[in-house]
Amino acid sequence: MRKLTYILAAAVLLGGLTGCQQEQKENAGKIDAQTGLRLSCVVEFLRSDGSRYLTEQKCEVSANPKAIKLTAKEPFGEIAWSVKNGAYSVQKPLPSKVFDKDLYSLMMDKDIAAGLLELYLAGLREPASKAGKEILKFQGQVYEPAAKIGRVNLYRNQRSGKLDLVTSGSDKLYLISGFNYQKTKGQKGFYPSKIDIYSYRSDFDKELLAQMSCFLE
Repeated sequence: MRKLTYILAAAVLLGGLTGCQQEQKENAGKIDAQTGLRLSCVVEFLRSDGSRYLTEQKCEVSANPKAIKLTAKEPFGEIAWSVKNGAYSVQKPLPSKVFDKDLYSLMMDKDIAAGLLELYLAGLREPASKAGKEILKFQGQVYEPAAKIGRVNLYRNQRSGKLDLVTSGSDKLYLISGFNYQKTKGQKGFYPSKIDIYSYRSDFDKELLAQMSCFLE
């Protein structure tokens, strides 16, 4: 009888732990605070064979907690990832059939995710941390370092004064450039309605990977 009691207690405990783990997984990508931005984005990816892949993505950005979440429904399945307080997580598992693994990897890249978060947040509030003195030249413009957040470097356009460019990554570096800035709801900030994403080595050695057109929801 005592052995049966132990078995039942263990089963209840295991069931409770499993339920908690499932709840934690489901809540991992949720943005709890009031969302700073809700965007609908049309994204055009440039594939390695020269063709282009067009899709629509939904994006939520929050300054507190510091978070971004992106979702999209693709022919091969739904994708969903988030960055919250510096932690990247995937809410949807890898689909069983993906027609272009390079494209999928680009959609899910954590360095691009972190870079997009910092680019969006730069339009909502000034960054707290400062960076070094090494400038960056991009398409005839000079950019001064404004902040370093983990593997992301945020730059200020020397001419316009806007925080509209980030680099993200280490071994493989991405450059994410925002432009055509629009006012947010409530006129408290700005967001880039156009974003270009590059694989970047220098101003003369870069490759355009994707272009985003974003609209407030």
